[in-house]
This record gives sequence, structure tokens and C-alpha cells, in this order.
Amino acid sequence: MEKLEAVQKVLRFSTGVRKWCESEHSLFFDDFDEENVADEGTIIGDVADLIIEKGLDENILDGEDVQDFE
Repeated sequence: MEKLEAVQKVLRFSTGVRKWCESEHSLFFDDFDEENVADEGTIIGDVADLIIEKGLDENILDGEDVQDFE
């Protein structure tokens, strides 16, 4: 699974993560693209990593989903 796909999957299936992302960071589903989720050290890149962590915690993603980009 690509990193962008993982972020989109979590945002699609977790209302809590989506609301957290929107309220805490003013970032919305359409703000994420392949280029900016890969940019470490940027706000969107860092939030993308947090979204993936939250997706793992909520069992939306599993370790196999994210092994290619860790």
C-alpha cells in the first residue's frame, strides 16, 4: 500500500481521526497528495505520519499495510 493510500484509508474510515486532523491542523482529505505525504519535516508530512499511527492504533491499518514506507 502506498503512503497516500494509507492516509486516505484512515481519513475515510475514522471519523475521529478526520475530525482531529481538520480541527487541530486545518487539513482536509484533499490537502494530501503523493508528494506532500512523503515530505518529512513538513506539516502535512508529519500529520500524515500521525494519521498512519492513529490508523494502526484503531486497527484500520495493519503492519503489512505500512511496511513498505516505514
